[in-house]
Amino acid sequence: MKKIFAKIAYDGSAFSGFARQRQKDIMSVTERIEIALRSMGINDEIISAGRTDKGVHATGQIISFCVDEKIQISKIKSLLNYKLYPYIFVKNIYETDMSFQPRFDARYRGYRYIFCDNFSNPFISKYVSVEKYGSKELIQEALNLFVGKHCFSYFKKQGSDTKTDIREIYKATIYQHKIFSKNCNIIYLQANGFLRSQVRLMIGAALAYSRGEITLEEILLQLDCKKHSYSKPVSANGLYLVRVIY
Repeated sequence: MKKIFAKIAYDGSAFSGFARQRQKDIMSVTERIEIALRSMGINDEIISAGRTDKGVHATGQIISFCVDEKIQISKIKSLLNYKLYPYIFVKNIYETDMSFQPRFDARYRGYRYIFCDNFSNPFISKYVSVEKYGSKELIQEALNLFVGKHCFSYFKKQGSDTKTDIREIYKATIYQHKIFSKNCNIIYLQANGFLRSQVRLMIGAALAYSRGEITLEEILLQLDCKKHSYSKPVSANGLYLVRVIY
């Protein structure tokens, strides 16, 4: 056997999330990839760098799986992309060490959240969130509070199968970028890991502060696990897993 490392992108709007779900009405990203692999004679289960929620996209998700020694790696990428079209795309694929583990070997993960203040293009509505917000300076002021090592027990949804809720945020910044001639805001967050819906709750709190709905002190109280001041995650459609660093 040999282990395969693959970097993939996917349209999260077409799936129930990355991980297998109990409800079978909508397929998960994992199930779709494994069906394609089985049709190629590859029966291993895939392992990922992280799970994304329903509606969340990825441009830099990392997965691994094992294949028989006889299978030519050069043919896997093109055949997989043919079978996974149009919602999943394999960007890179190569052989890696058998000890490689995408989730536990990852040092950092990066997410981007793309949003604007009004709906004007139906062709990007699945990929850009519409949010109400104040000045970008106020958003950045709130984002700065998250940088560093904190316990994020009050910034997660139930279901995070982790031993600890402590995470370290290395970068939290907002900038603008034009998408299809529309000025959009992008928040980039990089950390050693994230809990379930943590990114969406953090961004939601930052936007709420920019709208004058909560204070910086209330965000800090939530970071200190003393008071739930904000509990509504922003929409999933603007969120992307963009980078996993090893």
